[in-house]
Amino acid sequence: MAASLKRSRRRPRGSEGARVDRRTRAARAQGREGRDELLTAALRVFARRGYRQAGVDEIASVAGYSKGALYWHFSGKEDLLLALLEERVDAPMRELVELLESAPPDRDMSVEASRAFARRLATERDAVLLEREYWTLAIRDPELRSLYAERQAQLRGAMARALEARARHLGTPLKSMPAEDVARIVMSIMGGLAVDELIEPGSVRPELVSETLGLVYAGLVARAAERTSEAG
Repeated sequence: MAASLKRSRRRPRGSEGARVDRRTRAARAQGREGRDELLTAALRVFARRGYRQAGVDEIASVAGYSKGALYWHFSGKEDLLLALLEERVDAPMRELVELLESAPPDRDMSVEASRAFARRLATERDAVLLEREYWTLAIRDPELRSLYAERQAQLRGAMARALEARARHLGTPLKSMPAEDVARIVMSIMGGLAVDELIEPGSVRPELVSETLGLVYAGLVARAAERTSEAG
């Protein structure tokens, strides 16, 4: 599975051997809309049936397109999965990370994180569910696990850089723990809370995210101050 995932994302449009566009001009003009509708349908079907049980016929039917139209945009179910992860799961996280990196010091980013967490679980539950399913698939598939680890490392690196920038903006550089370790903790906390909320809707207060992140940050600051005091 993992090997085909790699191959499917490397097929450039217009390359030698690529499918010739025989659609009507109107259909070509609506290409992006059709692609988004297919992704939305795939997300819905994956969430309802699970990735393994979902089929391209059902996805195309739910989207209101032929199977041929689906294969015009995507090489198959695995290609749909990767596109969903990139565009519906990772993209919102990257937006939050970019905001964390650039926000002014007086903007409470723990509150922003709580809002994003609540909004995501309220309006994008299927995307969160898909990411968790991808996690379980990766645990059992060594090659897919490698791809998942690579993806997580990229997100974690971006989060670490944003945390370092945020700490500089606040005048409290991260010294007591590597930024990547802090990023891993933050991502694990938010992922774990998301799982709890998926299993038991309404069990996780949105404010719990900001409160937990506040405790993590306060602990890092206190630890840095303690070490500075000991060194002096």
